[in-house]
Amino acid sequence: MIVAAVSWAVETTLPALPDALDAPVGELVGTLAYLAAPRARAAVRSNLGVVCGRPELARRVFVAQVRHYLETLRLLRLAPERVREMVELHGWPDLVRARDRGRGVVVASAHLGPVVLTGQILALHGLDVTVVVERKADEVGRVVDRARSAMGMKMVDTRSPLAIARVLRRGGVVGILADRAVTGVGERVPFFGREALLPSGHVALALRTGAALVPAFAMRDGRRLHAHIGPELALPRTGDHDADVREGVRRWAAVLERAVAGSPEEWSVFERVWA
Repeated sequence: MIVAAVSWAVETTLPALPDALDAPVGELVGTLAYLAAPRARAAVRSNLGVVCGRPELARRVFVAQVRHYLETLRLLRLAPERVREMVELHGWPDLVRARDRGRGVVVASAHLGPVVLTGQILALHGLDVTVVVERKADEVGRVVDRARSAMGMKMVDTRSPLAIARVLRRGGVVGILADRAVTGVGERVPFFGREALLPSGHVALALRTGAALVPAFAMRDGRRLHAHIGPELALPRTGDHDADVREGVRRWAAVLERAVAGSPEEWSVFERVWA
């Protein structure tokens, strides 16, 4: 009952806050979260030490994450035209070329900036977008997922491979966050000069289905939001599936590394990436 009431308050109140409050609310709530979560704080500091040698940026990661949630929830009350005005879309021709191959598109992204912003913008531009998500056990997580789907983007559980394959067969777009190997399944590849376990599902899916694999990341530049779509990632197809997956993840890691290095304080990963 109490959790449901809090979730209702979050869903109805936060979207109505004026944009000008994002920064102070982010600073306050993010700082409190930083102080209250010693394990996550240590993990972020460890990750930043590898990424940029600046573990002192850890508090900024928590602040940025709060702002990401505020922006996601605000979509509940914004007209699609307003959302398109807020976000600058880069690389649209790359995605169109990949889509026109007719085998579907796997969009690989990361916990960077407002995580599913790119998928929402693509849905607003008329694409059939489905994002693969972990099943939420708490009501607050379900509130966030409802906000993420406000613009027509669909969701599918990570444990629904047939549903994911159907999206690609009809030429749709499947979005996957590919910077955390949450299930422990992946490939160990060089990442910021050290070996790290990164997910391999997005690469394996593209190889099995013939879908294009396209990197995409959301970024904030001051008050402006940007959705960057990269050129299709060339995947090896030698006939040795395991070797092709490993090489594909290695190539993905190089793209991911450049994106994270550009905005390390926007990378909201709260578990240690390098053991």
